[in-house]
Amino acid sequence: MYLLLGCILDVSTIMLVVTPLFIPTAAALGIDLNHLGIVLVFNMMIGLITPPYGILLFIIKALNGIPLGEMIRETWFFMAILITMLMALTFIPALSLWLPRAAGML
Repeated sequence: MYLLLGCILDVSTIMLVVTPLFIPTAAALGIDLNHLGIVLVFNMMIGLITPPYGILLFIIKALNGIPLGEMIRETWFFMAILITMLMALTFIPALSLWLPRAAGML
């Protein structure tokens, strides 16, 4: 859902409006809130480069003058890698929680 919202909404809107709806549900389901936060931030980061609203695409276009269509064609490979990483982070919580556990925060 966050990937789809990232296509059409700004990150701050998603974080302030949608995220508070998921926190109580995730806590009730026993999902680690640190893991949820990492996955949600990674989702929103992907949303920054996802067409059609990808704000970072428009920033790069303004800075470099590269046509938007050309940039979108070049981002699909990176999007596939990022989505693969997102799936790994989502389904293997140890990937995102090893550092907080090693630091004694969990």
